[in-house]
Amino acid sequence: MYSAYVYFKDLSYVKHFVNTVSKYSKLVVNLVTDIYTIDAHSLIGIISLDIEKPVLLEVPTDDIPESFFEDIAPYLYKAEAMEA
Repeated sequence: MYSAYVYFKDLSYVKHFVNTVSKYSKLVVNLVTDIYTIDAHSLIGIISLDIEKPVLLEVPTDDIPESFFEDIAPYLYKAEAMEA
């Protein structure tokens, strides 16, 4: 299982993130908040979340392509991303 926090500066980041994750359609990728678990392949689902703060990304398998980690790297939460 893999988990990390992701952060979206605005809706364009959400759109790009969904396009990126959609390349891995056979991989289960979820975004988890206190109340909801959303399929990360769903633009509408992600927009329904409070994206003003970091969201937990979970992939419930250990069989994750190495390219997935490279593709999601720009969305991983970093403290300085919140300050910008």
